[in-house]
Amino acid sequence: MKLDSTPLEPGQIVISLAGRMDIAGAAEIETTFSALASHAHVALVDMAGVTFLASIGIRLILANAKSLYKRGGKLVLFNCDPQVERVLLTTGVGELTEIVATRADADRFLVPAAS
Repeated sequence: MKLDSTPLEPGQIVISLAGRMDIAGAAEIETTFSALASHAHVALVDMAGVTFLASIGIRLILANAKSLYKRGGKLVLFNCDPQVERVLLTTGVGELTEIVATRADADRFLVPAAS
């Protein structure tokens, strides 16, 4: 599993994932993903490269979405493969995160940094 990140405004980040979010893939990125999300107010997660999503990957997404939500933040998933999106929606992940089609749709959840 591969993870890249791009900081945006303070408290905002784009995290790009690629690979299989199975037990091995989730274990590879869990610490880094959680650390990045814990320092963000809004985390946009590009799922374009995720080809498979197992329950352990869902758990990773939900744990971080809950953490952000408790702090008043938001985790937004975008560019999901149709099969991955179906798994996310079927398992109720969309109740705690936003799942949108494109990066432009995800950008709507960004808020300007306070002056």
